[in-house]
Amino acid sequence: MSKNKMDIVDIFLVVTVILFLFEFIFIAKGLLIFSAIGAALLYFGKQSYYRPRGKAMFWIGVFILALSIMNTLAFKFLLVSIVVFFLYKWYKANKEASYYQPDFEVKEDLQASLHSKKRLFANKWFGRQSTQQRAYEWQDVNIQNAIGDTIIDLTYTVIPKEEAVIIVRSIVGNVRIIVPYDVEVSVNHSVLVGSIEVLDHVIENTWNQVIHLESPDYQSSKQKVKLFTSTLTGKLEVKRG
Repeated sequence: MSKNKMDIVDIFLVVTVILFLFEFIFIAKGLLIFSAIGAALLYFGKQSYYRPRGKAMFWIGVFILALSIMNTLAFKFLLVSIVVFFLYKWYKANKEASYYQPDFEVKEDLQASLHSKKRLFANKWFGRQSTQQRAYEWQDVNIQNAIGDTIIDLTYTVIPKEEAVIIVRSIVGNVRIIVPYDVEVSVNHSVLVGSIEVLDHVIENTWNQVIHLESPDYQSSKQKVKLFTSTLTGKLEVKRG
């Protein structure tokens, strides 16, 4: 996270703490008393948590303390700030694409006979990822993306004569994969809310689904791609290109 982003987060946290203190001391003294009672119940309940009465005191204290905090203006300010922040990041992720140019410089590890290669993609919290619209050397893909779209175009690479693997996990965002006509495909997809379009197979407004689809000649084909994708909400699109 960049310094500017950290500064913004720090400012929001400081403002929230100041609002909490100001509200408890000068505005809502009743909430302060209510919170003190909840904290006391939580503390003494924890001391005797092995007893039924201790468990009851502990959870009543948690409930009272949580209720007190949620009734403050500071908590509402923090909640609105978080929502606005994520909406802003989501907006930027859909407007700004992050393009990755393959770079396959091999670095020697002096302590082990292993090679390190720069990947086509990287795990990201926010942002859209896409393969370059130019020829690139194929590598298996295994990425995670919190918020943003992922586009993988296989028509600009040569799939090896073996099973290639693509794994994409995301929270919010669409996944679009373009497969050459001479490459067979197998799709394993898990989604909470979204839609699915795999070649001629279309499912609109799906809810909590897991699907497994294969093109007709997948098992016998030498050039094939196995896709593993999962998302909380978003669209999966696999098409020929």
